[in-house]
Amino acid sequence: MYYIMSENSFKINSNYKLICKKILEISPKIRYVGITNKFGRTIAGQLRIGIVPFLKSEDMKNELFVHSMIYNIRKNYENAVGDVQFIMIASSKVDIVSFHIKDLIYYITLEKNIEKNELYPLIEKTQSVAKSNQLLL
Repeated sequence: MYYIMSENSFKINSNYKLICKKILEISPKIRYVGITNKFGRTIAGQLRIGIVPFLKSEDMKNELFVHSMIYNIRKNYENAVGDVQFIMIASSKVDIVSFHIKDLIYYITLEKNIEKNELYPLIEKTQSVAKSNQLLL
C-alpha cells in the first residue's frame, strides 16, 4: 500500500513539473515557474536553463511562503472586492507574477525587459495553460 501511495505522489509531482515546463515554453522572458500549496510549500518548480537565480534556496522558501500568506489573507476580502486575478510585484531586477487556481499558487518570475503591452497577454496565457493542465490531473 505504501508503495502505491508513493508512486501516485511521484506521478502527481511529475505532472506539476510538466505544467511548469509548459509555462516556461510560453515565453523566453519567463525565468522561473513554481507551484506551491496554500502554505507556501513547493510542489514543483522549474528554472529556465542558463538562468542564475537571484535568491538562495532558503530565501526562496520564505518568498513563496509570503505569497501564499498574501492569498490566504486576501480571501477575507474577496466578497467585498472580488476574486484576486493575479498579484504583480515589479522590482528593479525582475518582475514577479503570482496567481492561484484552487488551492495552488503559481509563482512566476519574468525578465525586466518585457514590454508592458506583452504583460497581460502573457499572464492570461500562463493562467490558461495552468488551468487546462490542472484539469487533467
